[in-house]
Amino acid sequence: MKINYHVDSSIKGEHAEIWVRKMTPKLADLLEYLNNNEQVLWCNYGNELVSVHYRDIFAIQTADHGLEVATANKCYQYRKPISVLKAQLTNDFVEASRSAIFNFKHIDHLELMDNGAIDVILKNQQRIPISRRKIKNLKARLGL
Repeated sequence: MKINYHVDSSIKGEHAEIWVRKMTPKLADLLEYLNNNEQVLWCNYGNELVSVHYRDIFAIQTADHGLEVATANKCYQYRKPISVLKAQLTNDFVEASRSAIFNFKHIDHLELMDNGAIDVILKNQQRIPISRRKIKNLKARLGL
């Protein structure tokens, strides 16, 4: 791989561009390391690699090939297992089940279902069912 870099004290903000044929796990880890202060996930959106800030994430759920990361109006793909992602997320995220996590700050309301289950309705109208084992965590996070 060819790497070019330039040091220029007159620029206002630092930025980097990386052009690769394929995203590899090592490159994804490097990008996460470089953006560690900004708390972003590097997700796929079509053929593009896009940084998604934690604060913009509404929900993360398992999908056919990895994870689906939902924001207010877009869905991205993320390739690491949900167990790895849980360890690096901030306290704003609550585990709804083994296959779903949501951002506590984007809750619109809760809905009690006929069978006694609880669904979290997010501000983007996404519905996240809470597993019975995780209701205690949700109540604690809500202060109930």
